Amino acid sequence: MKKLFGILFLFLIGFGQAQEKGGLMSHLLINVGYTNLNGNYFKLGPEVYLTQPNGNLIDLSATANMAYFSDKFVVVPELGIGYQFNAKKVKNRIDPYREYVNSTFYLARVNVSPWNVTPEIGIALAGILEANIGYSFQFSDHKYTSFDGIKFGLTIHIPTIYFVSEAGLY
Repeated sequence: MKKLFGILFLFLIGFGQAQEKGGLMSHLLINVGYTNLNGNYFKLGPEVYLTQPNGNLIDLSATANMAYFSDKFVVVPELGIGYQFNAKKVKNRIDPYREYVNSTFYLARVNVSPWNVTPEIGIALAGILEANIGYSFQFSDHKYTSFDGIKFGLTIHIPTIYFVSEAGLY
């Protein structure tokens, strides 16, 4: 499982650097946030937004959810795929965040970990600040906690386009 997440992480980093004209435009982000699912988690991981010509986003993520249960530090790896519906037409897909400031996104996503599957919905402001809610279906037992129930969270998506362009990579 660790090898699979390592390969996916490298894929996301490589895919986040690729850009195509006319088709999908990719942007690498870092997501940081809080999630509650039978406990409080801090989440951190890479994410790729694939901007479509219509301004909607396909969202691919690999997240590490970290928490303490029974005095044990637990890391729950999670892969996610989602779709964000943009309420505004985007003209500049190379740097869409300048236009996203006034946009609202409605999102649908599915997250999978070794213990559960969680479909969720949410709303994101400016493609950066997101609030989401879903229901987790546990399919395997965990040693320290249960993954069955309502899940909600807040996430900040930090675009790396500004850091990378400052370094002269774009």
